[in-house]
Amino acid sequence: MFEIPIMTLLQSSAGTFNEAIQIAMGVIADPLHIGFIVLATLLGVVMGVIPGLGGAITLALLIPITFDMEPNVAIMILAAALGGTNFGGSVTAILLNTPGSAPNAATLLDGYPMARQGRAGEAIAASAVSSASGALLGLVLLVAAVPFIRPVTLAFGSPELFWLALLGLTVIAVATTGSVLTDLIAGGFGLMLAFHGLNPVTGTARFTWGSSYLLSGIQLIPAIIGLFALAEMIRLASQGSSIAEAEVVSGGRLDGVKSVLENWFLFLRSAVLGWGIGVIPGVGGTVANFVAYLQAKQTSSDQESFGEGNVKGVIASEAANDAKDGGSMLPTLGLGVPGSASTAVLLGAFILHGVTPGPLLFQENLQLVFIIVFALVISNLLTSLIGLVSINPLAKLTKISISTLAPIVIVIGLLGSFVIRGNFADVLLAGFFGVFGFAMLKFNISRIALVIALVLGPMAEQNFHRSLQISQGDFGVLFTPLSLVLILVIVVALLIPLRQALGSMRQKT
Repeated sequence: MFEIPIMTLLQSSAGTFNEAIQIAMGVIADPLHIGFIVLATLLGVVMGVIPGLGGAITLALLIPITFDMEPNVAIMILAAALGGTNFGGSVTAILLNTPGSAPNAATLLDGYPMARQGRAGEAIAASAVSSASGALLGLVLLVAAVPFIRPVTLAFGSPELFWLALLGLTVIAVATTGSVLTDLIAGGFGLMLAFHGLNPVTGTARFTWGSSYLLSGIQLIPAIIGLFALAEMIRLASQGSSIAEAEVVSGGRLDGVKSVLENWFLFLRSAVLGWGIGVIPGVGGTVANFVAYLQAKQTSSDQESFGEGNVKGVIASEAANDAKDGGSMLPTLGLGVPGSASTAVLLGAFILHGVTPGPLLFQENLQLVFIIVFALVISNLLTSLIGLVSINPLAKLTKISISTLAPIVIVIGLLGSFVIRGNFADVLLAGFFGVFGFAMLKFNISRIALVIALVLGPMAEQNFHRSLQISQGDFGVLFTPLSLVLILVIVVALLIPLRQALGSMRQKT
């Protein structure tokens, strides 16, 4: 069966599972430690709101501060900060049409149209509840899946990751709005951009035209900031209007909470899907975000409303985005393999504080696992409360005159582009994509299709090359049993819109 017996995995140096929980609760319950968790959560929310400063950068900034702390306390603080960043990123996605980080990208598809309709409060409330609930469910699944971590994570090799990336790319064809042809053209252009720079496997330079900047490829965050935040500010400035076209609906808090409760099965599906994708090392929250959005649209009876302000799009994307953290903790803690960019930084913090991730962690230091779980639980509950309490002032931002708001958003966006790597060329790249995104808006071309391709193109290419290297050029390696399951899912996903189109044609005739 498993290389490590289940009962052995569930034992800590303290002796039993229950003792590990008691030790963790003792650490968390210290008033000083509670204060640390609250401050780290608030910092995470603030950093998440600023475009470009996601979980990985937040943790990187906190590591020097925690250097002299006890390992349990330091990692508790880092986990709490991580819990605050996801919701913070959804706020800017909803209000300003730019995700705080790449994993919030799908949230803006329906969140921002809701804000334009004066329903920003409802969208933020739905995001707050979905985020917190998704994170809690992800953590419950994390604890339940501890004994089974190794066979699950090792089931996905390069061939399976290649097909998983292609599954994400099917979103371009079946989940974006507007003309399918223009969406596919935008996706193709995104793939062209994704292949700039050094080939991740062979090291060959492509499409750099002698520029050292392009050796590292097109940077994702500056591109997203330009395509959405800057492009939207340019568009609104040209119209001389505010973000919300309608009067801001007072409150919206109860409507947002109610929408999550009414769509509990969609929430559950999306959270479990996000968690499962999070378990796969290196895939990340952006894939979970878009795949969850895809399944929400494909299983809905009113698909045409997606992209026009359907709260189900916010629920699905945010539930998956936060649940994936619980999933990504599994390979990080159990195998020492980071499940996402944020957990990669967290892994570095572990090593810095003398903690060795891997199967032995669950035998010798199980209490640390529960310290992380409890810190994330408190952090996510706190971020949900912050979101629900601050809905009214946040929603009112959408009625501020664009002449006041646009300069602020543009400066923050360009600053966010700069601080990621400290490279001024990233600012110029964001500016270029701002103008390019505005042109895409004018001609009704999908910017999301371009972003999906830009995100998943490198993942597909890298794992394709690795698969062929492993098999010495044998394409049969791409067709493992699990790969065939993913191929079947891709085919079904592509056939659904075709079936719907044929049904519409029959009705017209």
